[in-house]
Amino acid sequence: MIHYLLKSQDISTGNIVCVLNNENQLQVLDFLGLQDTIVKDIKKHLKKKESINLEYFLGGRKYSKLFILIDLEQSSHSSVLFLGKHFPKLPDALSLILPESQNIVDIVELALLSRYSFQNYLSKKTPKVLELVSTIEQKKVLQNSEEKVKNIFLARDLGETPAHDLTPEIFAGIVKKNKFNHIKVKVLTYKDIQKKGLGLIEGVGKGSVNKPYMVILEHIRNKKNPITGIIGKGVTYDTGGNQIKPGDFMYDMKGDMGGAAVVYSLMKEIDRQYSDKNFVACLMLAENVVSSNAYKPSDILKGYTGKTVEIIHTDAEGRLVLADGISYIGKNYKTQKMISIATLTGACMVALGYRYAGVMGTDEELISQIIEYSKTNCEKYIQLPFDDYFVEKTKSKIADFNNLERSVHAGSSMGAAFLYNFLENKESYTHIDIAGAYINEGEAYGKMPKGMTGFGVESLSTILLK
Repeated sequence: MIHYLLKSQDISTGNIVCVLNNENQLQVLDFLGLQDTIVKDIKKHLKKKESINLEYFLGGRKYSKLFILIDLEQSSHSSVLFLGKHFPKLPDALSLILPESQNIVDIVELALLSRYSFQNYLSKKTPKVLELVSTIEQKKVLQNSEEKVKNIFLARDLGETPAHDLTPEIFAGIVKKNKFNHIKVKVLTYKDIQKKGLGLIEGVGKGSVNKPYMVILEHIRNKKNPITGIIGKGVTYDTGGNQIKPGDFMYDMKGDMGGAAVVYSLMKEIDRQYSDKNFVACLMLAENVVSSNAYKPSDILKGYTGKTVEIIHTDAEGRLVLADGISYIGKNYKTQKMISIATLTGACMVALGYRYAGVMGTDEELISQIIEYSKTNCEKYIQLPFDDYFVEKTKSKIADFNNLERSVHAGSSMGAAFLYNFLENKESYTHIDIAGAYINEGEAYGKMPKGMTGFGVESLSTILLK
């Protein structure tokens, strides 16, 4: 991802990029022997105290173009938005030179993440090249950041992959083949799911030729410490089932496994950090399709612990697969905390758009940490309401619960309320709805591309590993 250079003279791309805040930092470009007119122009713009992207033609065989990003934003978030807007506009091959006073880690991560592109299916690929002039000490720090970026890219790549190449079985196989340091992987096949009575995920996935799978990732480092469960929705394609979605709303549903992609990438990030905290994650993988064998409105499904659910709408499938995961992990691992992550509701996207995830639940300590993190970072969260009223409204007259209550609206909160019913140990509970934040149908911003963003990997790994 990064080609590390010890000397500026080793640059080979010909396209030099430098981020500046003040005139004193210009000395980092002395090796170029810049013309006085260029230096004066840069100083002129620095004195204007405005952020701007400048481009200069150098004309040399080795150094052809110079790009100066003058970053004079007053907050870190504004700086991320400014640099994230301009880095993708630069040539594919870049040589980045930064003054020592700059935050090299933040800028390099931003340069990598904002320039992401999914090229797996292109016959002619255009690689993104980033050369970086750095010290040996900086390289060690940046290599750690590179690994984090790779895990975020993984969460993006999985979401961008067409559903025919990422069925539940294929997804499970990808996780199974990964070499972890301290994580044990267990895979439950469709037969295992049936045998164990996981009737909610079975109900959602039985209609597809690509049957459902569950993947459990155990990170148990110290048995004296409490265990946090993390459940990811992995609906590898969602047509809406027999209550089918309108065509215009179906294209991006290859990304409806975003919760599972984020949880998998999050666990990879946790694994490489050598934390002594205990986490057990579960990826709930299924396809929700139209077929003669698919579940139907008015069906009643029985979950892992025997609780029954009346099906009001087949496109409220994500909460069903998550509910079985919450019950299974809670019962078998005696979790103290539970987190669910999902592209769960269109209601969250309508309420918050594409730059915010909704967070809700009973774990006020964790939710407060998430909201605090959100104030100064690119991954933004808004707390949505959650209380007994919503939980009460999930009850059905002919089963224990229903999977949709139209009279209440508040779709994201109601999704979390439904899941709350399946906690086995009265865990402190946090639900994160990343519907718009992961499937970004809007525009690129900051570190986030248009399309699948990998939202949640960076923020949650930082917070959970504190």
